[in-house]
Amino acid sequence: MRILKYIFFFFSILLFSCEDKCEYYRTYTIQKPLYETKQKIRDTVNYVESREINNPGKLNYKDGFIFISEIGKGIHVVDNRNINNPVNIGFIILPGNYDIATKANYLYADSYLDLVVFDVSNLTSISEVNRVEGVFENYYINQGLYSEELGIVVGFDEEVVEELIENYDCELAYD
Repeated sequence: MRILKYIFFFFSILLFSCEDKCEYYRTYTIQKPLYETKQKIRDTVNYVESREINNPGKLNYKDGFIFISEIGKGIHVVDNRNINNPVNIGFIILPGNYDIATKANYLYADSYLDLVVFDVSNLTSISEVNRVEGVFENYYINQGLYSEELGIVVGFDEEVVEELIENYDCELAYD
């Protein structure tokens, strides 16, 4: 009986050692979210010199001026009173901006969680006059882009990962 155990053990080792083992590398990209605090985003709002329009979004026309949203970055202010020679006169830094509207002398714009109101009666010194905080909070929470502990997702950092895979089914290695 003992000899049968040894023979069985010997053949089982022999059978396992005969299997092919394939090793291959799998490469994929992961995106890690970049977070920013609400206060730091709110502190960056500013009216500065004009800059090149790279990724335009919504636009709004008011009294010969065009307001063009730069997706996620802010709002360009363009003097279009002479339609043959429009002049880019300024840029409102407004992180998380995607939508804009005007009424009377006010420009309304979203900034991640907040609705921000600017006085545009004097286009050489546009200023923030009001902010309704957290009005879009539910949207960002439902999308998984905001948490009280971490802040607001403002972008993603991509990382390429290469991983060694050991597999006994060599056909899977090359699918």
